[in-house]
Amino acid sequence: MESLWLKLSMKKLSNPPIIEKTVHEHGITTPYEVNVFLATEAEMKKMLDGEYHDVLSFPLEFDKTYPDGIIRLGDIVICDQEKDIEFLAHHACLHLLGIHHK
Repeated sequence: MESLWLKLSMKKLSNPPIIEKTVHEHGITTPYEVNVFLATEAEMKKMLDGEYHDVLSFPLEFDKTYPDGIIRLGDIVICDQEKDIEFLAHHACLHLLGIHHK
């Protein structure tokens, strides 16, 4: 399934290992999909509200399994200027799993 973000010229990354660890720690053992992209600072500002964000998550339906048996959790977009990709990927993955700031 091609993501919308590929059409915006962002670089798709291989999922950092923290994604698999986080997903499994939250009980998902069946096939899943999370897309992780790098975007420029300008692209990050355009995506949501004109403000800079170091990471954005765009969840799909967490409790839905598609006909091919894959749970598609959503997309993560990280600014290419950020240094701690693992931390930001973990943070955004938690949002895709329905865990939000308190």
